[in-house]
Amino acid sequence: MVYEYALLTIHADRVAEFRSREARAAEILRSAPGCRSVEFQQGVDRPAVVLMKIAWERIEDHLEVFPDTPQAAELAALIGGFFAEEPVVVHFER
Repeated sequence: MVYEYALLTIHADRVAEFRSREARAAEILRSAPGCRSVEFQQGVDRPAVVLMKIAWERIEDHLEVFPDTPQAAELAALIGGFFAEEPVVVHFER
């Protein structure tokens, strides 16, 4: 199992709108091949920063398979315009 931690910095004036889309984003991700779980956590001291945690069966499911799926396109359309800066993504292995 590989865990993707993505630090998402959201435009400050769009945080509430982004948060309202998290449940749908999680549904989209969970339907992707190799995705096992999805969780979003909002920063306490920096509310415009959201941690997205995704469990993948293999790192290839995220980096090689996911980008070419319909789910990737749907996710990009749903939340892609909210980022104030490029997300910081790190993968961890258990």
